[in-house]
Amino acid sequence: MKCFQEICKCSCGDRNELWQEITNRELTSKLSLEELCHSNIGWFSDKSIYNGHYLADWMDSRIFGLYFLWHKDDYCSTHNLFHMKCLYVGKGHIKNRITNHFYSKDFSENMLVYFTYYSLPNRLSKYYEQLILDIFNIPFNKSENKGLSNLCMYFTQNEVD
Repeated sequence: MKCFQEICKCSCGDRNELWQEITNRELTSKLSLEELCHSNIGWFSDKSIYNGHYLADWMDSRIFGLYFLWHKDDYCSTHNLFHMKCLYVGKGHIKNRITNHFYSKDFSENMLVYFTYYSLPNRLSKYYEQLILDIFNIPFNKSENKGLSNLCMYFTQNEVD
C-alpha cells in the first residue's frame, strides 16, 4: 500500500514535525530522522534469489548502532527519487543483526532489501529505536510497535545503486 494517494504533489521533501518536536524537547544534541535513515546504505536480496548474503563485504562486525531495513516502494519521476518504506528498525551489532534478519525473516515479497545504519552508543540507539516505534508503525517490528504512520524516506539514484 502506498503512503501517498498520488505520486507527487511535492511531498518528497516533507519533514516529520512530531519527530522534531519530541527531539527538540528531549535532546540537546539531536540527529535528524533524515540523517539516521540516509547513512551507510547497503542492500541484500532475499534467500529465494541468492542463498548466501553479501553482508561480509559491507561492514565491520564491531559496528554498533541503529539500523533500518527498507523496501523500494515507488518512484517520483518529477524529483527522480525512490520512495522507500521502512520494514524494520533495530539496534545492536549491525552486521550480526542484519545477517540474522537475512536468515530468519521472509523478505520474498520484497525481493531486494535495503539497509541503512548509524553508529551510536547503546543508550542512544535504544532511545531513537523506541522513539521511532512510538511514532511509526514498522511492519516487521512486533514488540513495542505502537506508532500509527508509515516511516518513509526518499532516496536518490546514487543511494540505491
